[in-house]
Amino acid sequence: MLNFILSLFLGWPAIVLTLILAVVGLLKHDHRFLVAAAFLSFPFSLSISGFPSISIPAICNSFLPLLLFGSGFFMFRGREMIAWLLAIPFFLAVFLLWFAVQAGNA
Repeated sequence: MLNFILSLFLGWPAIVLTLILAVVGLLKHDHRFLVAAAFLSFPFSLSISGFPSISIPAICNSFLPLLLFGSGFFMFRGREMIAWLLAIPFFLAVFLLWFAVQAGNA
């Protein structure tokens, strides 16, 4: 049971749900979806960063949810372009993770 719960919050279901919430929030101009995506992205971003070890990639990866929080803030303020620009590095990091996992499976 514990493995199932961990896979929901730390695995690909959480990553896909985060991506869906972020895209819906950006397309509907609703900051609440972006904030929910940011909260959901904290566990898996810390787990893939190698927390608690401190290294440059770990620090960069653990700041990824803050990009979604910033995107939600700027969406709340009515600055949609800045919200999109802050969300793009998060999407790119997830796609990089996807390609890294696929390369390891080949």
